[in-house]
Amino acid sequence: MRILFVIPPYFDTADFLQDNKNGVLPAFTIPYGILSLEAYLKAKCGENVKVSIMDLNLPLRDLIETGGASEAACLETFNRLVFERMREFRPSIVGLSALFNSSYRYLEYLAKVIKAADQDTIVVSGGGLPSAAFKEILQTCPSIDAICKGEGEIPLVQLVNAENKMALLQQHPSWITREGILAGKVPTHMFVDDLDDISVLNYGIVNLDDYNSRSIDKRYIGIKKREMAIHTSRGCYFSCVFCSNSSIHGKKVRSMSVRRVIEEVRRMKEQFGLTVLLIEDDHFFFDKKRAKVILANLAQYDIRIEFPNGIAVYAIDDEVGSLLKKAGVSTVALAVESGSDYVLSKIIKKPLKVTMVKEKVEILRKYGILAHVFIVIGLPGEFAQHRQETIDLLINVGFDWAHIYCATPIVGSRLYDICIEKGYLANANMSDHVVTKAAIRAPGVDPEEISEIAYEMNLKVNFVNNWNFRAGNYDTALSYFSNVISKYPNHAFGDYYLAEVYEAMGGHPDLVKKHRSHFNEVIKKDSFWRKYAEKFNLITGVN
Repeated sequence: MRILFVIPPYFDTADFLQDNKNGVLPAFTIPYGILSLEAYLKAKCGENVKVSIMDLNLPLRDLIETGGASEAACLETFNRLVFERMREFRPSIVGLSALFNSSYRYLEYLAKVIKAADQDTIVVSGGGLPSAAFKEILQTCPSIDAICKGEGEIPLVQLVNAENKMALLQQHPSWITREGILAGKVPTHMFVDDLDDISVLNYGIVNLDDYNSRSIDKRYIGIKKREMAIHTSRGCYFSCVFCSNSSIHGKKVRSMSVRRVIEEVRRMKEQFGLTVLLIEDDHFFFDKKRAKVILANLAQYDIRIEFPNGIAVYAIDDEVGSLLKKAGVSTVALAVESGSDYVLSKIIKKPLKVTMVKEKVEILRKYGILAHVFIVIGLPGEFAQHRQETIDLLINVGFDWAHIYCATPIVGSRLYDICIEKGYLANANMSDHVVTKAAIRAPGVDPEEISEIAYEMNLKVNFVNNWNFRAGNYDTALSYFSNVISKYPNHAFGDYYLAEVYEAMGGHPDLVKKHRSHFNEVIKKDSFWRKYAEKFNLITGVN
């Protein structure tokens, strides 16, 4: 039995190529979910199952780097590569893994290529998007045979073991087909209750060098590293309005044992050269005692640790700060989301008070841990005064970097359901629902205005009022501004504030002149940057 997993691009190539002239792609995370499926299949079905993974984000990155990335060229490349892999690998089952709304546009295109290569191949889909939007996808993607609801380990094993696979897809509680929808079937979750039941992951079936740039701590850019991710638990009992994780993993939290977590990290380091561990749990501190034991045990491995998906602010205290430091944690992202208590309690439904945020950041700072923050603006019911409260919080607390996103109606979230019920979707095409592009029109929320506010907030907080620059932490500020310029060579604010940092550090007159000169060149040629330079009074006095 051969199974091919295909990962569509995470974003719309046309929009990306149009909006990002410098051709910089986001960092990709290792396909952890598919590696988990492969490990479970091998454990339950034996070595007779062979698995291959095709991540189409990787050839897309190659196309952009070589300058051959028109939308037509991307689609032609996907077509050719998938068709070739089908003929070479000859899978009986192909799984299309789609995490985000933006992957929707590729599902039927890729499924058609797969069916063209072999009409008898069973094409199924899973992941956050199809799990929540199975009706829409099965109605619009005729080349997809079935969709898996929620986690796929158990349903996939049972499909592989079935003699009549099409019959199983019709009858199984977690698989849904077009016929099932017509019959009124409602698919249900089939969870792995004990994550220790999933065998160790076979990282050898991917090239780890392809997934080595997700680290959010920019102080370590240019230093050789090996990043690897781990999900020590699944599920989250919170009900944040914009989150869709429960559509896959549910609200009940299930976890690996502490012993298994420590063994996995040891294996990562000894066999694969792990140097940076990315802990990507939905809610790592669901059991604070367990989390502290894990952190205490990780201290023995002399690795660096990050929490790129965010951790619960309330869980941080002095003991946790000390344990994070000893474990090797250099950076955490804090899931604050808003600086307005009204938005947090009444809209997001998040058990967090704004007054506790500064104290938690100061604890992290005491132990030398950088604090990033996630902010979401543009939620229905949010008004200008709430967004101003968020700006005030960001500037007053002083985060090392703020990640500011437009509220995204992800299928499977309460936000999506609210937008459908109230008619708030400014764009009904789920492929266009991404964090960089506002898609909600509601009282107090205009999508064009929100997109502009989000970008301006980014400039105001991360550049004009950069905390590390204001605090005299010039080396850290330098690493972050340099990272911006390395990704976006014509980022005017990156140049301007690099010049400011070099001048404050002293002894770098050539670099000050270089970045100020480039800033001047950019704002002369680009009206976009000139508008913002004028808005923040950066033009006056620049040589």
